[in-house]
Amino acid sequence: MSTLRDEIVASTDGKARTLEGGRGHEMTFRLGPDFIGFSGHFPGNPILPAFVQLLMGQCALQSRSGRNWRLRKVERAKFMKTIPPGPPVKVRWREQPLEDGLRGSFTLVVGDQKMASFTAEFEIEKGGNA
Repeated sequence: MSTLRDEIVASTDGKARTLEGGRGHEMTFRLGPDFIGFSGHFPGNPILPAFVQLLMGQCALQSRSGRNWRLRKVERAKFMKTIPPGPPVKVRWREQPLEDGLRGSFTLVVGDQKMASFTAEFEIEKGGNA
């Protein structure tokens, strides 16, 4: 049985790319109507829950770094528009090393519209590799 995290990772080609000029990273996710994250949220009008959007940022970061990051803290989270099934969701982020972890500033974009943004702090999970 796969986990929600497994399903999120499976919804992308697994490749984060570095943005032009080294201004951060980007990974594209394709979440169809059968994606488990839409289950029950909301029947007849599925939208992507905020916690799944946070997990998408974490999964993108883990994919790029090859390390298991545990979410420690979320700051300045803004969910401006709902994300329905279907359109590709781009997760763009910048990383800032911390003495005991990493801070990421994330933006979720559909088409040319900013859907959400948040800053999150992570620490390495025991075992450390993805």
